[in-house]
Amino acid sequence: MLQPVNLQLAHFNVEYSAQISKDAIAAAQQTAQGQEAVQESVKRVQMVQASLAAAETQKVKRREEDERERRGEERQRSFSGRPEPEGEKEPEPDSQGKNEKKGFELYA
Repeated sequence: MLQPVNLQLAHFNVEYSAQISKDAIAAAQQTAQGQEAVQESVKRVQMVQASLAAAETQKVKRREEDERERRGEERQRSFSGRPEPEGEKEPEPDSQGKNEKKGFELYA
C-alpha cells in the first residue's frame, strides 16, 4: 500500500514533535529536580545554622548557670563557717586561745 507524501510527512512531524516535547518535559523535570535539590540544601543549611545558634545560646546559658552555682557555693561556704579552700582562713587565736568576735564596729 502506498501512502501519499503528505501523510508520511505528517507522521514524521508528529513523531518529531513528540520527541521534542518529551525532551522539553525531560529538561523541565531536570530543572525542577535541580531547583528542588537547591531548595532542600538551603533548608538544610538554615536548619544547621539555627541549631548552631541554639547550641551557642545553650552554652552561654549553661556557663551563666555554672557561674551562679559557683557563686552560690562560695556564699554558702562563707556563711557556713567552713574555711575557704583557696586561702582566706580565720584569724589565729589570741594569746589566751580565744577568738574574739565582736558585733559591729561603729566609728564616730
